[in-house]
Amino acid sequence: MFQLIEGLPASVIAIEAIGEVTDQDYRDVLIPKAEAMIAKGPIKMLYVIGEDFTGFKLEALWDDTVFGIKHGHDFSHIAVAADHAWLRAMVSMFQPFFHGEVRLFRLSELPAAKDWISNAKEAVSSISASPRGPRTAS
Repeated sequence: MFQLIEGLPASVIAIEAIGEVTDQDYRDVLIPKAEAMIAKGPIKMLYVIGEDFTGFKLEALWDDTVFGIKHGHDFSHIAVAADHAWLRAMVSMFQPFFHGEVRLFRLSELPAAKDWISNAKEAVSSISASPRGPRTAS
């Protein structure tokens, strides 16, 4: 399921994946919230893959793909906080397809991820992600 994370600027959608993420989570939580925010302009996203995350239903991955294709240009910055090696590898692998700046953080670096996404400037000059943490690739 998705749980919204509060306390960040209005331009940031922040969610945590807990347990198993389903297509209903996308339809009922992420997509409506993100599309309402996108209607006002580009947004930033903090995506936390928590310790209690157990996986995605196949339909959820499909919804994620469709949503990403439809709204890929609407995200200026994306911060992903995760310790799951396969998820970190997947984010790094798909990094060239993101149109905004992307940074990976470990769960222990969640405060740094929140700070980065909250203070990220709207103008994007490059895409960067490191599988080892919040370093920027040149």
